[in-house]
Amino acid sequence: TALRHEWLSDLLGGRPTLGPNGLAVTEATLAALDGLADIDTVMRAVETVSAYFTGAIRREVANLRAERATGLSERDWQRAHGPHVTRMLATGRFPALSKAVHDGTDTDPETSFATGLDWILDA
Repeated sequence: TALRHEWLSDLLGGRPTLGPNGLAVTEATLAALDGLADIDTVMRAVETVSAYFTGAIRREVANLRAERATGLSERDWQRAHGPHVTRMLATGRFPALSKAVHDGTDTDPETSFATGLDWILDA
């Protein structure tokens, strides 16, 4: 939904909405988690998941906006910057990044999001 309504991403993060719908969502979330841990732990968990969702949505919208502004798809942008990244990695200054680039698996955004969310929820 957020990708179809990009303006929504500009409202995410920061101070919460305090209207009846915003309060109802918070109430339902806290009620669903009631009893799983003390309220402070529950609040930190809710904030962490919310921050993950917000970050993922904002990143996707920023990528869409960058594609429109530059005319380059993400793949085309990567190809255009590939030689620079290759030269930088060859310096040996970025071994962890080099490993991620050379040994990592390129996944679609949905898989990446789901894997990250699973990692957070299992922590």
